[in-house]
Amino acid sequence: MNPRFSDEQLDAAISYVVVHGAMDRAKTIHYSYVFVAAGLEPPQDLHRGGEGDLVTRFMEALHFRCIDRGLPPLDSLVVNVAGPREDKPGSGYFTVNGVGDPFSGTGREEDAIQGLGLWERQMSEVKAWGVLRRRAGDWSSEGQGDS
Repeated sequence: MNPRFSDEQLDAAISYVVVHGAMDRAKTIHYSYVFVAAGLEPPQDLHRGGEGDLVTRFMEALHFRCIDRGLPPLDSLVVNVAGPREDKPGSGYFTVNGVGDPFSGTGREEDAIQGLGLWERQMSEVKAWGVLRRRAGDWSSEGQGDS
C-alpha cells in the first residue's frame, strides 16, 4: 500500500501547525491535532489498526511539502502526546532528516548529539520565521518569499 496524501490534506496540516505552533513562539503540536486537521485518523488509531507506517509516511510528505512551499521545517514542531517520547518527535522525523535519533537509546553518542542539534536548530528556525510573520501580521502559511 502506497498512499498518496493530497496537497489539500498536507496544506491543512501545514496551516494548523503555522497558526497553532509556528506563530505561537514555535510551540510544539501533538501529532493527533495535525492528523485531524488533515482529515486523517489520529496516529494512535492508525498504530492500533496496524497502519503505523502511515504516520511516518504522512510526516515525510509534510516535511517535503514544507520544502516545496519554501516554508521552514514545520514538522520539527510535531511531537508525541504521551509515552517515552512525550513532547518529542517520533523516530521518523530523524530518519527523514538523515540523522540519528537522540531519543532511541541506541546508536552512537555522536549521532544522538547530531540529531538533537538538528531538532533544536530547526525549531529555532521555525520560531524565527513565526516571529517575523506575527510581527508583520501575516498569519498565512505561504512561503518565505522575500522576507
